[in-house]
Amino acid sequence: MESTSQVIHAAPADQPSSVHQIVERLFPAYTVDFGNVHLAGCRLEDRLFVRLDFRHGDQPLAVYLGPDGGELRRDRVDALGMTEVAQLEKPPQPFEPQLRQLVETGVRAATERCGDGRPLQLLTTTVLWCKFAEGKLRFAVGDHTADLPFADWARTLQPPPFVCPYTSASTFHVAATDDGRVVAAEQIDVCSETGRRVLVGELITCSATGRRAVAELMETCPVSEERVLRREMVACSTCRQPVSPTAIRRNQCAACRNLQPVSKADPRMARALDEHPPLDRWRNWRISETAKVYVLMATGWLRRLLVVVDKDSLDLKLLATGGRLFSGWHVVEPPQYDYVLRE
Repeated sequence: MESTSQVIHAAPADQPSSVHQIVERLFPAYTVDFGNVHLAGCRLEDRLFVRLDFRHGDQPLAVYLGPDGGELRRDRVDALGMTEVAQLEKPPQPFEPQLRQLVETGVRAATERCGDGRPLQLLTTTVLWCKFAEGKLRFAVGDHTADLPFADWARTLQPPPFVCPYTSASTFHVAATDDGRVVAAEQIDVCSETGRRVLVGELITCSATGRRAVAELMETCPVSEERVLRREMVACSTCRQPVSPTAIRRNQCAACRNLQPVSKADPRMARALDEHPPLDRWRNWRISETAKVYVLMATGWLRRLLVVVDKDSLDLKLLATGGRLFSGWHVVEPPQYDYVLRE
């Protein structure tokens, strides 16, 4: 193969060539509520590509090679702006060893492509210096920050979306929660009770009111197992346990409205009787339960007994007595428990 090649140094004419141009491309894409975005480091590195111009018989042939020696597709050539270049007076960095390897690779590729016997002549070797941009954007709100790395060819670099470190949501709108976490603004909501700005996923919807609040202000209703604002919980007139207002009907919770006959052999009754033997004197038990307590009711000839027992500790949460012919209950104070159970 003949070679009359001359070496020319050039760069894509419209590629950004300074950090300032990188800033102009990236920063306008972002909105930071009550804060700003700035560079936490940026490096522009010139990387060597090669264009080899051949004459194959009477036809021109161009071969583009990347830094790794791979031949570039046309769409990559266009994306990096290699068809419209500006000539450079001198290379930005040493290049000879890498250039020799790339030229040898390009010549082999052209020879294999043009194996039809017609002469192949290398006319021009153009060293194309494309800038690669690598750095980090820093989003700052007050004293709190979050970083976003970027890396791409300067000409094709586009603003990358900020990926929220807490929700993985992608966005170009950044803000901070009240505790200083820099997050996707769309992932922030306001607690209806405290006014605190927190992540959407940290708010719970009250089943009774529909209001959204932080978890520490919520309770789980032991009857319905729904989440309810603590201040919205109401006491059942029978078991006195705080429950959701949606679980109350005629002043009674669903558990107290649905007491079922139970034998003393039932494991739940057996536990309660073993822990509180005086209860064994009573007959005709009925039982219901919530997530936290057993509600037990015994009926004698003239009297009734209501017992609320903690399911875990088996401690008595409530003891009350009543007449068989009357619906009301007389609550027994804890110091009188033993007396009432033994009388």
